[in-house]
Amino acid sequence: MLSIDTIIGRPIYTQLYWQIRQKIMSGEWIVNAKLPSSRQLANDLQISRNTVEQAYQQLCAEGYLYSKSRQGYYVGKLEGPFINQNACNTSSTVNNNISCSNEKDQYRYDFRYGKLDYKYVPSKIWKKLMIQCFEEEVDKNVSYGEPQGEIGLREQIMKYVEEYRGVKCQPEQIVIGAGTLHCLGLLCNILRQFTSTVAFEDPGYGKTRAVLHNAGFQVCPISVESDGINVQELANSEALAVYVTPSHQFPTGAIMSISKRLQLLEWAVRKQAIIIEDDYSCHLRYNVRPIPALQGISPMANVVYFGNFSKPLLPSLRIAFMILPPSLLNVYKTLYRTYNTSVPYLYQRTLERFMEEGYWNRHLRRVLQVYKKKHECLMQSLKEQFCDLIAIHGNNAGLFITIKVNSHLFETDLIQRAAGYGVRVYPVSEHWQRIYKYDRKTVLLGYSSLDLEEIKQAVRLLRKAWFD
Repeated sequence: MLSIDTIIGRPIYTQLYWQIRQKIMSGEWIVNAKLPSSRQLANDLQISRNTVEQAYQQLCAEGYLYSKSRQGYYVGKLEGPFINQNACNTSSTVNNNISCSNEKDQYRYDFRYGKLDYKYVPSKIWKKLMIQCFEEEVDKNVSYGEPQGEIGLREQIMKYVEEYRGVKCQPEQIVIGAGTLHCLGLLCNILRQFTSTVAFEDPGYGKTRAVLHNAGFQVCPISVESDGINVQELANSEALAVYVTPSHQFPTGAIMSISKRLQLLEWAVRKQAIIIEDDYSCHLRYNVRPIPALQGISPMANVVYFGNFSKPLLPSLRIAFMILPPSLLNVYKTLYRTYNTSVPYLYQRTLERFMEEGYWNRHLRRVLQVYKKKHECLMQSLKEQFCDLIAIHGNNAGLFITIKVNSHLFETDLIQRAAGYGVRVYPVSEHWQRIYKYDRKTVLLGYSSLDLEEIKQAVRLLRKAWFD
């Protein structure tokens, strides 16, 4: 039995979401069981039907429920050691084209964001350099290495960010870490000395928001406009730090205009606040001129700059870096003076040599051309197949786009119908904090791992799935 408590002050749709989720996780509600209609449940609980629909849609987006057109909502199939559910009932699947077969077999084409095309990873060169560095490491009898990362690699990063992004720094400002989320975790302990509230783009990258939540910060959602974060809304908040992705906002794809960048920097100087600039997609821009990084525009503002080698090179390397403003350096050194680096010395030395000998710049030029062709192929295929049936956002940069589908279908339906044709697309809902602001008509397509013919075929199947 479901119940609503109007006294505790917790949003009603959140209460409903957690109760249904618990019943599914515990096995009380079994796979393929039909839920009450939103109208019926709203009447039973004496709440708004929109509230029920909001909870159902969130559960669908996370995979706890699935919907059938004109039939309602059903309990989805979950797997794992903590799930107590009956086995999959193949006679009542989400879609006639979807079975309970292995996920790898189910999807012919996967628009997964962040998965790279490994044909273009310079593996032979990397292997050669790594063997050289390993032999040197043995000869030198290296221990744990420099706490902030090897000085040689930090010097290479300093040259690279100044040349490509106009970032001004010294090697002692650079901290190398095992991925952006790890670096953000280190930064959280520094931020805690200055503020308890961090403003965050809404929608914004869900994993990053989780790191801030887990670190105990109050995360203040700030709207994203067509040219980036709403600076006026930020100025009206109590936040003294803000996380932004100005080069290619995730997941809207908005590129922050230079006027808005100046407004944001002015806010930081006036409030003595901290900007966390995640420049994760700065290398990949197509048909548009790059805009300088926030960090290099104003020396007066406290900007923490994040960069990584995952998107253009290899995600599994787990090498990222942050550049701290001088005002935060002493706090960093006080907190982390006894810490060891989180990235193996061998990987750091190999990357240093990869950059020093010119392979990095060559690789960037190559992958830019590769992904530009894939981007153009995807855009052309979408226009040919859909015309004005969709709206495309986030093009001309990065490794993903989002598309809003102009039909009666919602996000969950779009994902499930695409799956029925063997195509995997991804939800945007999980990146919203204020989910009630989301139109639930948009899905995310990452195209980096697919070749040109696969992109064309996948788009044709999406047209069939959503409109035939």
